[in-house]
Amino acid sequence: MEIEYRASNKIILNIMECIIKKSTSTNKALKTHIIQCANLKAEMADKYFAILKEAGYIVEKEGTWGKRKVIYYELTEKGVERYKWFFQINKELYGV
Repeated sequence: MEIEYRASNKIILNIMECIIKKSTSTNKALKTHIIQCANLKAEMADKYFAILKEAGYIVEKEGTWGKRKVIYYELTEKGVERYKWFFQINKELYGV
């Protein structure tokens, strides 16, 4: 059985989509939610979060969940624009 890996641009698009989905509801896009939604392992997610933060596509914010402090993620204006680019690129390359 051959293992098929996702291309980096597909992973980035998945992460950004997960953030958008969680941010549009009343919930916040918590790291664990994004990892589950994008079907990533924690260390792989950390790698992509670092890349996306450094590029200015996402920001990490602190908030509360009940009495707990939590870290959540939001797309920046630049991130929203790049999400549209990644979506179009994936559509052209993979017909998705």
